[in-house]
Amino acid sequence: MKISRLLVSGWALASDLRNWLIEPDAAATQRLPIELDKNQRFYATSRTDSGYRRIRGAAGSGKSLILAARAAELLGQGKQVLVVTFNITLLNYLMDVAVRWPASKGRTRSGVTWLNFHHWCSRVCDERGAEEEYAALWKENDPQVVLAKLLPELVKGLLDNSNDEEQYDAVLVDEGQDFYPEWWNVLRKVCKPGGEMLLVADITQDIYGTASAWTDEAMRGAGFSGKWAELDFSYRMPHLALEKAAEFAEMYLPAAGRMLPIHSQIDLGKR
Repeated sequence: MKISRLLVSGWALASDLRNWLIEPDAAATQRLPIELDKNQRFYATSRTDSGYRRIRGAAGSGKSLILAARAAELLGQGKQVLVVTFNITLLNYLMDVAVRWPASKGRTRSGVTWLNFHHWCSRVCDERGAEEEYAALWKENDPQVVLAKLLPELVKGLLDNSNDEEQYDAVLVDEGQDFYPEWWNVLRKVCKPGGEMLLVADITQDIYGTASAWTDEAMRGAGFSGKWAELDFSYRMPHLALEKAAEFAEMYLPAAGRMLPIHSQIDLGKR
């Protein structure tokens, strides 16, 4: 009996150790290059004549992959790059993806500036001695008014009156549907003349109700012309799930605010 218990205990210990020794899938993925289809690769390795590009697509269509790859591509060209998001968590995902683009040579975490919009605003205020003005905004006003109007106005004024502003060759924005046009226009001030601005968005993920602010007039005022570049295929969800999602969208979402992803039968790994 004693030997039997020892054997069972040893087997349990070995099983536990085996689980700890197996490399997590996320870690293994970090060593693999980003896989992009032909359309995605074009956006990741090119720019428009004006330097302004806007890309939209449904969940799983590769918007963030393109943005991360573009950031790494530009870094590999010796460019100064700023990546801005609304959500802090997304930054970690983008950094994990960007390091997998060959042109980055593994330098993206330190070589690219990664910030969420509010952190960037706070940093601009701190660097220009406007900490008290920044803090006063939140104490004296409704937070929604601060976010939508007062904060971008403060940062704009600081940048307009600054002679030592930090400028970037490229400013790339993910989660564009969560941004106000005023935020985008403030970010334009730190993009060098002739630089590059990229906005990627999914208007169906309009959690905060800000996507409606991006009217055609607002888009023209933000430096864009022509139509959105669109990503039609989704690589994230199974075909049946896509069908159900499309049925739901057609039934409950307004036509102007929905994008219905198409399932791709193409294997990325074979292209």
